[in-house]
Amino acid sequence: MAAGSGGAERITPQRGLLLVVLLGLIWGSAYPVIRYGIVAGASPIGFAAERYALSGVAFAAIAAALSLPRPSARALGLSALLGLPIVGLYGLFLYVGESSTSGGLAAILICFTPLLTALFALPVLPGEGLHRLGYVGLAVGFVGVFVLVLPPPGVTLASSVWGPVEVLGAAVSFAAGSVAMRRWRPEGETMWGLSVQFAAATGLLAALLPVLEPGSRVPATPDVLAALAYLVALPSIVGYALYFYLHHRVGPGRANVVAYVNPVAALTIGTLLFAEPFRWWELAGFGLVVVGLTLLSGLRGRPKVSKTAPPAKDPSARRSPGGPRSDPERT
Repeated sequence: MAAGSGGAERITPQRGLLLVVLLGLIWGSAYPVIRYGIVAGASPIGFAAERYALSGVAFAAIAAALSLPRPSARALGLSALLGLPIVGLYGLFLYVGESSTSGGLAAILICFTPLLTALFALPVLPGEGLHRLGYVGLAVGFVGVFVLVLPPPGVTLASSVWGPVEVLGAAVSFAAGSVAMRRWRPEGETMWGLSVQFAAATGLLAALLPVLEPGSRVPATPDVLAALAYLVALPSIVGYALYFYLHHRVGPGRANVVAYVNPVAALTIGTLLFAEPFRWWELAGFGLVVVGLTLLSGLRGRPKVSKTAPPAKDPSARRSPGGPRSDPERT
């Protein structure tokens, strides 16, 4: 079934879970590869801008090749606006943060995004609520992030405290953008909308380059080009194609597996393939974030229903041709 189409054939639970895990491995691998490209000599903002530009062109080419219907000008304009926090600012903070933060640690910190999304959604989205243990989950997750950003004396997780803080900025930006998308475009994005999001993000980063990174460089060395090609081909093209395929074919419980697989994949690939430093303290912080995420996702409060209005359908259960909403673990 083409990306962004309305219907979807059923797949077995085992196949669905396997594909979700595969998606987590693909997206999780992006964090150490981003770090590898920066260490190889690429300036972070310029590196992100080039990847997003190539990815946006690829998404548009795929949408055209599949003859996917083009959204209205208003829908594309909204996609462009949403692309600024969800892709542009997210990429700005993530890539700059990874200048002094390992890919594994960055992936763990980004795992905090669903918790932030739930927190931001409470005052914005109608019907959002949490049980008491859901609030406990938020608190536990915040403790996990605190011990990762400010570890005890003798434990060094990043070359600068600003690196983890900037990665957290990426999580905050994505969470805020995701809530805005759920508020203003609950039907989600199509492949066309995704291409516009990445195009808007590219424009934002290009505009910021002269101010934030005047000496930007993305050298055409084998290491940098390999990292760039990998990020465009797998996490962008293959990752999103798989994401669109899985949308509505697996339940939200299995889809949440991505949040757990991403950091594990990033830590494993970063340590074994790119010789990133590994500290057991990272697992301690990751464990707290996972506990918080599990409490939150398993104990969400039920939507509040008006006594006079009929119950609203869960937006996540819609079968709109608009396609998936933003996923908090994409890179």
